[in-house]
Amino acid sequence: MAKVMDYVYKLISFFMIVMLMIMVSSMTFNVIARYFGKALMWIDEVSRLAFVWMSFLAIVIGFRYNLHPAFEIFIKKLGENKAEKLLITIINVFILIFLVYALKGGIDYTSKAYIQKTAILGISVGWKYSAIPFSAFIMILETVRKLVLTWK
Repeated sequence: MAKVMDYVYKLISFFMIVMLMIMVSSMTFNVIARYFGKALMWIDEVSRLAFVWMSFLAIVIGFRYNLHPAFEIFIKKLGENKAEKLLITIINVFILIFLVYALKGGIDYTSKAYIQKTAILGISVGWKYSAIPFSAFIMILETVRKLVLTWK
């Protein structure tokens, strides 16, 4: 399972880089095109979509490597004992509850929004909103992994 998740995170990192390249190159092209009075309207939608996906994928990677703000000060004061494990478990259970709620809400919202089309590209708005349930699902798997490692 650990090797599969490592592969998933490498794939996510790759897609983050691709989204960043799409966003930067398309916006750079559009800035140059605006200078010559030939701006393309669809580039704004493409860069917005790339930004949303890049942001949510970055949240997943940050969660994997514990880069988000945490309750480290409380955990460090407890030392390495059962109380520390219990506090980490409580925190991860609350995170898990939030992520399950985000997954359910993201799926509900995406399923309702898929019929809407973007103004210029004409693709489903669901592609943008599907970043939420995707990232929530991956973070649920990571939270379960962290819970298992806490008590292993």
